[in-house]
Parts: sequence; C-alpha cells; structure tokens
Amino acid sequence: MGLSEAMDKIAKEKFKITLDKPGPGNQGPVHCEKKQMKHAVNIPEDRRARAPYNFVPLNEKVVEAEEIPGKGNLTFDIYHNDKNTGYIELEITTRTPLYIRDTLTKDEMEEKTGIEKDPKKKYINSDFFSRAGKKRIPGSSLRGMVRTMVEMLCFGKFGFVDDKRLFFRAVADRSKPGSDYMDIMIDKKNNCFPRIKAGVLKRLNQSYVICPSKTLPGGHDGTQIYRINFDKTTKIVDGTTSFKVPEFEFKEVYFKPVVPQDHTHHRYDKWKKANVPYALRYAKLASISETIDVHKYPQKGLIIASGGFGKKNHLHWVINEPDNKCISVDEGVIKEYKNDSSRDERADLLEKLKVCKDGVPCFYIINDRNKVTSFGHTGMFRLSYEKTIGEHIPLELQNEAKIDIADAIFGNEKTFAGRIFFEDVLLQNPTDNDYEEVRISKTLLGPKPTTFQHYLVQTEENLNQHPRNLAHYNSLNAIRGNKLYWHRSDTWKKDNQEDFNPKIDIKMRPIKPGKIFIGNVRIENLSDVELGALLFALELPPNCCHKLGMGKPLGLGSVEIKPTLYLSERENRYKDLFAEWGGKSKSEGQDKIDNLKKTFANYILETIDSSKNGDNAISNLWDSSRMKELGTMLNFDEKPADSNTEYLKIEPRNNEFKDRRVLPLPTAVK
Repeated sequence: MGLSEAMDKIAKEKFKITLDKPGPGNQGPVHCEKKQMKHAVNIPEDRRARAPYNFVPLNEKVVEAEEIPGKGNLTFDIYHNDKNTGYIELEITTRTPLYIRDTLTKDEMEEKTGIEKDPKKKYINSDFFSRAGKKRIPGSSLRGMVRTMVEMLCFGKFGFVDDKRLFFRAVADRSKPGSDYMDIMIDKKNNCFPRIKAGVLKRLNQSYVICPSKTLPGGHDGTQIYRINFDKTTKIVDGTTSFKVPEFEFKEVYFKPVVPQDHTHHRYDKWKKANVPYALRYAKLASISETIDVHKYPQKGLIIASGGFGKKNHLHWVINEPDNKCISVDEGVIKEYKNDSSRDERADLLEKLKVCKDGVPCFYIINDRNKVTSFGHTGMFRLSYEKTIGEHIPLELQNEAKIDIADAIFGNEKTFAGRIFFEDVLLQNPTDNDYEEVRISKTLLGPKPTTFQHYLVQTEENLNQHPRNLAHYNSLNAIRGNKLYWHRSDTWKKDNQEDFNPKIDIKMRPIKPGKIFIGNVRIENLSDVELGALLFALELPPNCCHKLGMGKPLGLGSVEIKPTLYLSERENRYKDLFAEWGGKSKSEGQDKIDNLKKTFANYILETIDSSKNGDNAISNLWDSSRMKELGTMLNFDEKPADSNTEYLKIEPRNNEFKDRRVLPLPTAVK
C-alpha cells in the first residue's frame, strides 16, 4: 500500500473524515459529528493527573441577550429610562502577592535592545505597573478577567480561540497519537520502511515549492532516502576520518546508492530483562564523501542531521539530489507550519531558507491529489493534526448569529459598541513598604494545549480503554472549557537566586498581600439582567477570589473584589452640575445589588433549568453542575493542597507525563 492509500485509509477508518474535505492547505476546517462533552468522573488514582490549572466545562446551550440599544427601536445616543447608567466602585484587596509587569521607558527599551545583542548581560525590569508614578492595576487587565467571568456565568459562546492546527511528534509514544503517527510515517508491514518522501524546499517569489528527490536505483526497491551511521560520542560519520554534521544542519555529499534491506536492531525488554532483536528496513550507506568519485561516490545528495535525542540517535538521513519537477506547497500548509510554536527554532526550514537561497532539504507527505499536507526538517518530523482547535468547539458555541450577554455588554467589533468602560484601579495609601523583595521567579512558560489528556474531554469510555486510546486532536471530543488557575500558596520564588537566565527567567517585585486598590467601572444603558450579570461576576460568593496578573500557577494574583453600585439620577444630574462628582453620588446599597443579581440568575435559569427559578435563584445557579466546578476553582479558603495542584514532574526516573494521566474535574480534585 502506497503513502496516499495509507493516509486515506487512516483518515476514513480512524479519524472518521475524508481527505477530500477541507484540511491542511485546503478550504478550511470541517465541523463534523457531534462533540463528546461529558468528561469522566471516576478516574482511577494511578491515572489521575494534577496541574495548577483546571477547566470550567463547556455549556451545551447559549443563553442569548436581550434587545440591545442601537438595534431595533433603541439607540445608543440617548439614556434610556428603563436602563442603568452610572458606575461601580471596585475595592480590590490582594490575598496573595500580585504582579503586573510595568511598561518600559525609552531608556529601558534601548537597554533591552542592547542586551538582546549580548545575551551575557542581564536585563531586569521587575517593577509593578506604575504609570505616571502611581501603582495601579490597568483597566485592560480587569476588563479581560471580568469578560471571561461573564462569559462563563452567562452560559455564553466560547470565543477568542486561536483556531489553528497543533503539531505532534510521537516516535516512541505508546498513546493513540503515537500509533496514528507511525501509521502515517512508516509501513509497519514492511519493517517500518519510510512512507515519507524527500526533496528540497524552495521559495519562488511569494510561494513555496518542493522539488522531489530522485528515486534511485529503479525498480520495486527504489528509494529517495538512505541512512548512515555516525559515532554517538565523536559525531564522526561512518567511512570518514573527521566528517561531522552539526545538529539540525545539512551538507552536500556524494555516495554510491544501495537498495533497501532489513537491518537488525535491539531494544531492551523490561519484562524479559534482555535486549530483543527486531528488523528495520531502510537503505544503509557504508560511507560518503565530500567530493565526487565516478566509481566510489557517483551520486550527489544531501546529508541531514536531526536533533540529539539523548544518546540514542546514531543514524543520519541522506537523500538524493532533487529532480527537475516541483510540487507547490499551499499557503495554508505554510501558515500552519509557522503557527507551530513548539518547534525547535534550529529546525525551522522557513528561517533556514532566508539564508540558504538555493533551498533546504526536507521530508514531506502528500495526499491522493499530490498535495503536500505536512513537511519538516527530519524524516520523523512534527505532523499536524487533521482537526483544528476550533473544530473541537461545538458549533452552538460558535454561532455568530447569536448575541450572548457578554457580547451585549462588552460590544461586538462588527456590529455594535460596548457599554462598559474600565478605569485603572489605584493603590490606596501607597508607601515604600508596599512591595515584596525583588526575586527571580520560577520559570513561567506558555500553555501546552498539545497535552490532549488535559485540554480535551476524556469520556468514561476513553478511560475504560487502554491509555493508548485516549481522545486526541483527531478525535470528536470537545475541548475541556475555560481554563482557570487554582488558588495556591505563595511559591513563586526560585530557590537558586543566583542562577538567572535572561531568556526565560524574569525578576518580579509584586505588591504584598493585604493591599487595597480602588477604581471605577463605568456603565451606560445596561438592563437589569446585564447589570446583574456584571455584579454577579464581580461579587463572588463568600471565600471566593478572582485571579489577576502574572504568576497565577505559582500562587500569585488572588484578589478579592467588593463592588459598590452608583446609578445616575438623570433629573438631579441636570439640576446640579456636581451631582455626580465630588463625593455627592449615592450608593445603591447591598439590597439593590442582590436584587439585580437575582434578576440575572433567574434569566439564566429560565433557559438552562426553569424549575430552579425563584427567590433562591442566586444559590441555585451556583449549585448547577457546571457552576459548581467554577465555584470550586474560585474558592480561596477551601483550596486543594498545593501538592494536588502542582505541575507533573519530568525527571530521568520519574516522568509523570509518560503514562498520559488524565486531569480530573475540579470537584474531583478537592
């Protein structure tokens, strides 16, 4: 079976899609069968993962907003008597240290630019955000936090997704992606003979093409690809005295082509406690040369070194020189390749092309229409999943025709403006003693959504099967939902304060716990439901806190918010010039806030569970299954032990990611 037939079979039988539907390099994503959304509850202890984050599950229904001013008979340019205009004063108290990085001055920008040219220097900008010399929480930070909370509480759409394809490389992975990866890249029935193709990637004007390598020698056993040994210690290639190829580099060489044959390798079987032989089929060269010899080394080609992979890797790749024909690489495939943020920068072929104008060697796979679907630097390159992240979100939660409450309040860039305005929140009674000491933070890295056992729903059926059958990004399972960080103890400081790497480490000077910030959120023409939603998101149940700023997984950023509502009295506003200034505004009191929150809760329950409407709507909404998960994540006083919410370890003899442990629901963590 050829490569195209194998890929087609895998797509049809395993991924339940067909390659003639949109995919990499084609028209766009395919939103097919209904997504699996119910996450497993009973996860065995030996298969449970832990992390400083967890997820609020997706809602199955979208609660739509009321009529919006500016649509229908309502307009934005007047104050409506049946709407609420005014402001909410926020009193924000830090429960753990809080850090929001300050912006750079002109001098600091110049210093940072100089340091980027000299990595031996250490750039330090540990200041807390202090525009105009005043310590403050920027309104933009509050806006993002509150909007996410409103989206979750209002059973709204799931927005702001980077809808891209993720990449994976699963050479020795025993999970389902590992099996699928090997099915595409090698022919298991032919002793793992490579299915991949080889060639030279070139740029022509604004487009990219691959010139396939020649297939030599002819006949059934023809191949484009060869392997050659090198010494794992000295890195010298077999048959040479001093020839080496640095990691991720390539060189032009000459060799005598050979046909593919079976070669015996050994692996250690921990059950048999012995090395077990197995056969791999490939064309193996005994030696190469940097110069042509018509008898010994007549064929021109390229030798490519992959990454080190510890001390296990001992074979380089060699490919034939390219043919005259070329295959175009669709713009979509190039875009997906650029989006792979996990790729080692040394293996980035597009960056290499900026230097190697004549082209760079590459390996690739094609579909049955001779279209390139993926390519990479090494023979076992990073492969893109068939589905994008967006294809794991139910269509109901992406329906742009529906306007949810978050859209109604915060605005929609395409159709109407928002009616809420966040001001900066200033530190009260600032002193020189507001800061923690400047310390190097533990390393903060970006999210890793490729960890599918955490980021995708794993059903009871997935858990009841072998760990290799967990859902991944070619499955129909939905994403887990909104990602939040647990409240944790203050563990942000790095143990070794002398070991500072300016490329990954940062120095912080957070605000201490117990400090108070005060500022305003201004509102215009919000309905009782919309204002109730905003207050519901700001004033959490007792013992609950929000998370804000940097360092959330390290215990930073837990804050408590107390809102005070001030509504504009339209008649007094125009009778007294200073009616709403200089401390003359009148707060509405807690009863008003509670009634607005109740109005909102009843509105939501009318859609998701009308039997829970009534005077107890606030508590009933928090008691709904999805909101219980959110409440568990927000509870500061009853947070899980830090040992249950720390990152899994990756150590030489204790790699806790190896078994693909599954992250349980928040309530199951506690």
